[in-house]
Amino acid sequence: GLGAMGSGICSTLIAKGKNATVYDINQDVLESFKGTATIATCPNEVLQNSDCIFLSLPSSNEVEPLVESFLTEGVKGKTIVDLSTSYPFSTMKLNKLIEENGGVYVDAALSGSPADCKTGKIMVLFGGDKIHFDRLKPTMECFCGKYKYVGKSGSGHLAKLMMNFIGLSYVSLYAQTFPLTEKMGLDNNILRELISESGLGCGTFQFYAPKLLSKTYDLAFAMELAHKDLTYVRQLFEEYQAPAFSLDGTLNLMRTGLKEGRGKKDVSEICAVIHEFLESR
Repeated sequence: GLGAMGSGICSTLIAKGKNATVYDINQDVLESFKGTATIATCPNEVLQNSDCIFLSLPSSNEVEPLVESFLTEGVKGKTIVDLSTSYPFSTMKLNKLIEENGGVYVDAALSGSPADCKTGKIMVLFGGDKIHFDRLKPTMECFCGKYKYVGKSGSGHLAKLMMNFIGLSYVSLYAQTFPLTEKMGLDNNILRELISESGLGCGTFQFYAPKLLSKTYDLAFAMELAHKDLTYVRQLFEEYQAPAFSLDGTLNLMRTGLKEGRGKKDVSEICAVIHEFLESR
């Protein structure tokens, strides 16, 4: 997958002297790698040409059928690294299947931005046997600034989902705060300054506050992907038949944004949803 994250990682690996075979359903993206990488005509060609296969896909919905096709082809001696933000229980299942067939399957969730992938500063959250973490370190450190061992299979994906759960919950709070205070006549620049100078002025706030106050909502993390991640978190609560109190409110707000056609827009556009509610009152 050569999307926003995958293309940056692939380019960084190539720049560090690694031989790469690449595939993506987007032919225009593939064209950009002509001359620097071997262009595959299908995913299984990547499998055949590579000892280590990196997956960078939208969700487990894409990962599972792809890995099943790899199993049909044969994975003995192959290492598959899932960089996607996948569902942890799916990851654990695939890990077991691949190992039973003589291969290695690990999760290596990415924490950071597409720009971090291009500059080799992305953080990798590794889930799987420690022996594979150590073995893959020279390759992984070609494209990441921080390489963290989290735990057993699925742990990297779980940690990434929890980090996104916390961060997106913050975004939801900010997106509801500023429209309400604007409606009530408060100067939001003053509120921003107050928050920044308090214990609430975290990095997430500093990143999102300018977007929310300017109402530009510059794209960094698509709402549809944020919604997918939080849906996975909701499913994790359901696995244990536990309620997810604050999560449900954030999900409902995002669902409203998706219904309004904002899925490809930045997740911060949930703020525009609240503005519209308040403007109609």
